[in-house]
Amino acid sequence: MHRRAQLVPLHSGAVDLADHIRVIAANWWRILLATVLVGAGVFTFTSRQEKVYEAKVLLNLAVRQTIQFENVSESQLAFRAGIFAQTLETEGNAQRAVKVELPITPLRDRSYTLADEYDLDADAALDKVGTATNDLNGLLLVTGHGNSTIQAKDVTEAFAIALIETNREQQQQLIDAEQERLEGVIADFDEQITSERAKPDGERNDQIISIAETQKAINQAALISVNSGSPIDIQPIGSNAAAVNQDPIAPHPTLYAIFAALFALFFTAELFVVRRALSDRLGRTNDIEQITEFTGLPVLAMIPRGRGPEIVEAFRTLRTNLMFLEGSGRPRTIALVSPNPGAGKSFAAMHLAESAVAVDASVVLVDADLRRPVLHTRLRVPREPGLSDALRGRSLADTLHRPEGSPNLLVMPSGSPVNDTVGVLGGRAFRQILDSLDSAELIVVDTPPGAVYADALAVAAQCDAALLVLDSRTTRRRAARQLIESLERTGASLIGVVVNSAQLSRRDTYERA
Repeated sequence: MHRRAQLVPLHSGAVDLADHIRVIAANWWRILLATVLVGAGVFTFTSRQEKVYEAKVLLNLAVRQTIQFENVSESQLAFRAGIFAQTLETEGNAQRAVKVELPITPLRDRSYTLADEYDLDADAALDKVGTATNDLNGLLLVTGHGNSTIQAKDVTEAFAIALIETNREQQQQLIDAEQERLEGVIADFDEQITSERAKPDGERNDQIISIAETQKAINQAALISVNSGSPIDIQPIGSNAAAVNQDPIAPHPTLYAIFAALFALFFTAELFVVRRALSDRLGRTNDIEQITEFTGLPVLAMIPRGRGPEIVEAFRTLRTNLMFLEGSGRPRTIALVSPNPGAGKSFAAMHLAESAVAVDASVVLVDADLRRPVLHTRLRVPREPGLSDALRGRSLADTLHRPEGSPNLLVMPSGSPVNDTVGVLGGRAFRQILDSLDSAELIVVDTPPGAVYADALAVAAQCDAALLVLDSRTTRRRAARQLIESLERTGASLIGVVVNSAQLSRRDTYERA
């Protein structure tokens, strides 16, 4: 007497939030220990690192109004500030900075250079300086770093002084060039005036003399303006000394230790979760005793990966084991169930049927996976009419199809789609169909994944026996145990395990000459 399958809670093989919490709670002291050790280690390491201090000086681009030099607009001023920022961080300015003689101050009792005092070359000095500009008013912020407050101050001031000197040299070159040009223009007007005045009274043009004298005066005024200074000068805002931050900007041992401890906390916790998930996999093993121990079922076949004689031999072993089962005798209807998709359940159902056909047994292969059926595609038979149509009252003769080249094999595909698959398969009609196939010596029934859908439980409960199909690469132990418990609650008769993708050694396979 077969009992109708009951709907039971099904669980995924994935590690969910509850599993996360359980794994973390079980390993809390290990996670806490790793967190403390990492935090303490980072704190100790960073505390021993050399401290870095920072100094800043703000430079202003002062504009002089001149006659010959064009007035500088705000946009031009901001552009030139950007140019000066780039100039400050050039190798040429760095070479000048390391040679700048820093004046005596309350913090500096003697004058020296960066090269002499800190043995810094241009490249090393460049690594300790940075700039920032203000696009609105052309301010230039110079930031220097050092292993002490004095070094940070010296680096900042040296680069600022070098930039100021570089700018003055460039401006002086412009002034000299403009002065030379204006002096030449004035000389030309002097020559023109002298030449015109030397002419006789009747030939002399007083208007030309007047224009030349006016232009000469204008250029003389421009020459005076040019000599008064450069159009753009760089000056520090406030005192010439850089402002120094007395607290180091790096390292921050406490902050680093907190971040490292938080990272270690989450990383270690997830590491235990991943370890738990990986260890929950069945694993590539040919240890039959280990599989039997955790399933409580005999292993009837170990199916290797790939194709070839080893596959055929493995299913012959399965067929033989089914023929000589102890207890209630050889089952006539066998449901193949698996906890997860991709475990090779349909593959096993097909090959088991073909192996039985090879010894002239009459076999019916039923596709009870009404959700994602595949047998009709692999065996090249129509999907409809099939099982779902027979459950609706269609003649069994219409729903059975014979694959080409297999006279003793009949296939009942899934049939037309249905909405309530559990309700259809869990009713008495399915068992009546199995009983009606009385001419078949063996009926092999394929099912959907048992840990995902309850259809497999409904089908397995109405068959004489059920085979648990596991995959050594993808099946999780917890999911397999949950499916076994669910099958037992529904009254299904589990008779053994088939392991797909088993990694067998050569001595486990049959060698042919």
